[in-house]
Order: sequence, then C-alpha cells, then structure tokens
Amino acid sequence: MAVLLTWLGPFSMDAYSPAFPAIQKDFATSAGAVQATLATTLVGLALGQLLVGPISDRYGRRRPLVVGLSGYVVGSVLCASAWTIELLIAARFVQGFAAATGIAIARAIARDVHSGTQLARFYSLLTAATAIAPMVAPIAGAGLLESGLSWRWIFGVTLILGVIGLAAVVLLLPETHPRWIGGVDRAVTQVGHPQPEPAAHLSLWVLLRRREVFVSALVLGLCGAAMIAHLAGLSFFLQDERGLSPAAYGAVFALDAAGLVIANNVNRFVLRRWSSRQVLSVSVPVMLVFALVFAALLRAEAPLPAVLPALFLFISCWGFVMPNAVAVGMSVERAAAGRASAILGVAQFGFAAFSAPLVGTIPVIAGTPPMATVIVVCLAGAVVTQIVARLVGRRAAAPAPAPRRRGLRRQPSAALMAERTCVSPAAQLVDRHVCAKGSEANPTP
Repeated sequence: MAVLLTWLGPFSMDAYSPAFPAIQKDFATSAGAVQATLATTLVGLALGQLLVGPISDRYGRRRPLVVGLSGYVVGSVLCASAWTIELLIAARFVQGFAAATGIAIARAIARDVHSGTQLARFYSLLTAATAIAPMVAPIAGAGLLESGLSWRWIFGVTLILGVIGLAAVVLLLPETHPRWIGGVDRAVTQVGHPQPEPAAHLSLWVLLRRREVFVSALVLGLCGAAMIAHLAGLSFFLQDERGLSPAAYGAVFALDAAGLVIANNVNRFVLRRWSSRQVLSVSVPVMLVFALVFAALLRAEAPLPAVLPALFLFISCWGFVMPNAVAVGMSVERAAAGRASAILGVAQFGFAAFSAPLVGTIPVIAGTPPMATVIVVCLAGAVVTQIVARLVGRRAAAPAPAPRRRGLRRQPSAALMAERTCVSPAAQLVDRHVCAKGSEANPTP
C-alpha cells in the first residue's frame, strides 16, 4: 500500500517527460514553459505535504488520504483536457498538490509501525520499490507516443492509477495513527534531546529546530533538487541534442532506474553494519564526485557511451542518500511523524521547484550545460551542509573547559579584620565603640 501511495508523485513527474518536445510543439511554446509544468508539480508536492502532514497527525491517516486521492483524480482529468499551456501548468499544480498526500502519509504510516534501523531498512525497501515508477513511467509514456497516441493519454494512465489508489485506501487500508488506534506514543530519545517535548506540542518550527531534522531536510532537499534538475534537462539533451527517440530515452531512463533499485537493495544490507547517519555522510560526497565527472564529460562533448555510465553512477547514489536522509529526519515521536514528513517533503520538492526552471533559464557557464551546473551546485551545497553540521555537532559535544585553578588566598582572621577596621580612619569616625569592642574581643596573641 505504501508503495502505491508513493508511486503517484514520481510516476506523475516521469511518465510525461518523453513528451516534453511534443507538448512544446503542440502548444507552440518555449522549453521553459514546458519545464514550468514540472516546476508547478514540485511546488504542489511541497505545499501539499506541508498541509497534509500536520492534518494527518491530528485527524488520522485514512481520511486525508481519501480527500487527497480524490483531488489527484480531478487533477489528472484537468491535465488530460488542458487546451492551453497555462491551464496545463495550473492542472499540474493540482495534481502535484494531491499526490503529496500519498507521499507524506506513506512515510508517516511507516513511522507508525517501525523505528530505528528497521525504519531505515523499510524506507530503503520503499525507495527501491518506488524507484520502479521512474523505470516504468518513461517507458509507458514513450510507448504511448510511439504508438501514435497523443501525450494526453499519459494523463489518462495517471487517472487510472489515482482511481486504483483511492479504491485501495477505502477498502483495504486500516488506521495506523497511535492516538486513533489506542496505541501509546513511545517517544524516541534523540541525541541532545534527552527529554523530548510531548508530541502534541511539537510544532513544525519546534521539529525544524532539531539538528537531525534540519540537516536531513537540507541534504534531502539539495540532493533532490539535483535529481529534478537532471530530470528537467535530460529529455531535451538526449532527444534534441543527441537525437534519441522517445523509446531510446525511456530505455536510458529505465537503465538508470535499475541502478537506483540495485543501490536501494545494497543499502538495506549496508545498514546491518552501519547506521543511517554513517551511510549518509559517505554517499552524498560520492554522489557529488560522480556528478562532477558527468559535468566534465558534458563540457567536453563526450560521446554517449562515455556519458551514460557517469549518469548511471550519479543516479544510483540517490538510492543511498534518500532512504537514509528520510530515516534520520523521521526518527521523531510517532504522533509527530506527519509533521516531520511534511518538513522533509517541503525540502525535497521545494528546493527542486527552483532547480527545474533554472535548467531552462541560466546560460552556459564555462562551456558546461545548465543541467550539469545546477546538479553540481546543489550537491556541493549538500556536502557543505554536512561539513558544517559535523563541525557544529563536535563543538556542541565538546566538554566545557575546566575552570582555571587560581592560587588560594589565606583568609584573614577575624582579629586581623577587626584590627584593620579599627585602623581605618573612616571606621573610627563612624563607630569608635564597635571598633574598640572588636579589639577587646579578639586580642592580638
């Protein structure tokens, strides 16, 4: 069920990517306008999770899902029947906003029933299963186009998926929220949070102030932005610049998605020995290295047999980054899982909403295509975020410096104090009687 719910967003983004040139030609518009349909989908995915996450924590998981999937069906109908590029852009926002329900609540459901390493392994399995969507979606879209059908039929397929998902939720999905099933919310103690606040008081802002949530959101958002930048530019690069057909483009996409599935399954075994934080700290820099190689090959206008392996390795790293970043960020109290999922979702798709249009607007820099430039900048930002977070964490964990030991001064005796007081002319003027009594009570030995 969780796989089906998380399928809707990726399938909606990837299925129509082979149709970008056809949509541009059909509406007689620019490539930037077509990429804007992807950007508005990402904005909808981000804002939808920001709204749905807290709602699912308050009202349970099932009811928001029913409403969201109903909206997804409506959005698919609007996309299929759009007669202007502006209407398609708006309809894609509706579809993305509704698809966010499935992504946010699927993560929350996983947190309802799993924790710790088991949660990370489940997210890895979920990501591996969800990665089939990018594998199947472009092939399905390209197959419809190759058969002579219009790109509008692609949104007919998303409509069918929405109806299936809605029926599955209504008929099969039980409620999993701890409060609604009478469970106990066992708070997970975090490093630096020995006594977490009650889940009812964990607002989005309070959760965002937790270091593990904030850093995970930034890393997930920046790496996700790099992935969406590749999605926004790869179709034009392979089809318009390198002359591949939609079917060949779908085959390349499917091969890359297969690498993603393999990486996710390897990640499940790696987690038996290392924690999610450890895997994440290594996989993001490695992803940046492969992206730099990919950018260098594009700049040198290398042939496809040299470019595609670098692209394959770069995308495969996402299979290590995404599940571990989500697992670290979702390690919060169960009753706050929806809000934590909303934060991660907003970061993942919100950052990507800016990277997608940049691919079609920024110029070529030092001979490097815009797609490669955006990818490298986003991943470099993720690596810098990790380095800064590690330095701040070490500084916070360092023991406080011991107080400087100063030489102990010998305290003067009461007799000496009295004597000093009596010697003082001011004291003699104020109270000669007290001074004299002090001298008598403490005679000098």
